[in-house]
This record gives sequence, C-alpha cells and structure tokens, in this order.
Amino acid sequence: MRGIFYAFLGTLFTFAVTSLGALNVFAVRKKGSHTLEAMTLGFAGGVMVAASIWSLLIPGMERAEELGQMASLVMSVGFLGGVGLLLAAEKWIRKKCVSKESKSAMMTVLAITAHNIPEGMAVGLAFAFAAAEPSNEAALSGAIALAIGIGIQNYPEGLAVALPLVRGGTKRGRAFLVGSLSAIVEPIFGVLAAALAGKTLNYMPLFLAMAAGAMIYVVVQELIPESHLDEGDKSGTLGFVVGFILMMILDIALG
Repeated sequence: MRGIFYAFLGTLFTFAVTSLGALNVFAVRKKGSHTLEAMTLGFAGGVMVAASIWSLLIPGMERAEELGQMASLVMSVGFLGGVGLLLAAEKWIRKKCVSKESKSAMMTVLAITAHNIPEGMAVGLAFAFAAAEPSNEAALSGAIALAIGIGIQNYPEGLAVALPLVRGGTKRGRAFLVGSLSAIVEPIFGVLAAALAGKTLNYMPLFLAMAAGAMIYVVVQELIPESHLDEGDKSGTLGFVVGFILMMILDIALG
C-alpha cells in the first residue's frame, strides 16, 4: 500500500505542474494575430516531437533491451498501433466537429493525453519498486527525481494543449480545464501500474511507442500544416524550433 500511496503523490505532482502550464492560457488574447496562432501551433508541435523522441522512443527502446525484447519490432508495432488509434479517433472526431480548428485541437488533446499515460505508469512503477526496497535510498531518490523531471516537462505540454483550444474558440476557463485534465491519466495509471507492478512492466516499451506514434501523427497531420497556412510566414517554423529546443533541454537535463 505504501508504494501505491507514493505513486499517487508523485503523479499528483506531475498533474499539478501540467495545470500550472495550462494556467498560462489566461495570459493570452483569445483572438490573436495569424503570426501568434502559427507560433502557438508550431510550439505545440515542437514540444510533442521532442517529447516523443526523448521521453518515449529512446526510453522505450532502452527498456525493451533491458527486458530482453526485440526493441526494433516492439517499438515499430507500438508506433504503428498509436498511429492506427489516432486514425480511428480522427474519423470519429471528423463527424463531431464543425470546424477545422476544433478538430485540430481535439487531436492534440488526445495525443498528449495518450502520451501522459505511460509517463504516469513510469512514475508509479518507480515508486512501487522503491517501496518494495525501503532500505534502498537510491531507488526512492530516483523515483522522486523522475517525478520532478516529468512534472517539469509537463509544464509546456499543459500550455500546448490549452492554447490551440483558445485559438479554436474555446473559452479560457474550459481550455484551462481541458489542459489540466489531459494529465489526469497520470495519477490514474500511475496508481494502477504501482498496484500491478509485476504485470505492467513488460508492456511499458509498447505503451511508450504507441504514445509516440500518436503524437507524431498529430504533429504531421494537423499542427505543421495548420501553422503554415500563410505563404512565406516562418512563424510556425520558428515556434516549432523554440518548442523543440525547450522540450529537448528539459528531457535531457531532467530525464
């Protein structure tokens, strides 16, 4: 029970930091210029691509090798599975959404939410293993460091979810709520992973790859095209570069 409680506290922290990131939505204008909109979408895309590489694909491959799995096969299958899930989700969303902007925003929400699931599981498992060895101070320190690292990484992700929603016409309060709730899966799946530590560990590489596939699909299909609607405007590209570098620094420094 101690491992489950620690897992809950750790993932509650990562959820809270996501909410802090989404809180920034109150500081932006609801209807900004095309340049600001393009930079917002590019920034979200850069954050998601960097997170896919350093938070999902690389750790997934390393974990698969540690478990004696064929990393290239597991990651490829998982990646394709994530793309397939988003294809199905897009088909459903297309029937429900009346505007292109709302469709793009919903796809971003789904992708980042999917990405938060394995992150929550990773934190939950780390605390479960630390609780199983109470004399191992390094294990607990590592679990705490992981929670802090993922929490800080979640800050720009909360913003990346909320800003496109406002761009699509969503009220700030609702955009903040959705941005915050995109990380509610972390405490849920973190606690589940801690409770079922022995059964979920082997599937972590697959989950990580699926989340990466979902995020890359949204960036290529939705965010990059939407950030380059005005010919000759480089704002979307510059926003992507800023988002990518920021998330890369956070992932490498804190990962």
